[in-house]
Amino acid sequence: MAASVSLRSRVFAKAAIAQANATSVEQRAQVAHRAASDARAEAPVLTGEYRDGITVIVEGEDVTLSDTDETAIHKEYGTSDTPAHATLINAASRYGTYYGARPRGH
Repeated sequence: MAASVSLRSRVFAKAAIAQANATSVEQRAQVAHRAASDARAEAPVLTGEYRDGITVIVEGEDVTLSDTDETAIHKEYGTSDTPAHATLINAASRYGTYYGARPRGH
């Protein structure tokens, strides 16, 4: 008769997330660059600062899709006078779950 052995293993969520973040920076950066390219193609252009300011920032394990245009937040989320474009939000949402703030109506 063969002996059987049962083992239990435990996954520690914080350690698993830390390991996933540490080992996936390059892949997440590639995805962010694709989203940035999409966002640039869809961005409304008046002066080009909004479109040309779209960039990817990699700092350690953090990968961020960002815009360096000083007025990007107003263009992205809208104002009382101007509708939101949500260009970065829409591009990022195509590649994963977006958890940040959303403009009204999006």
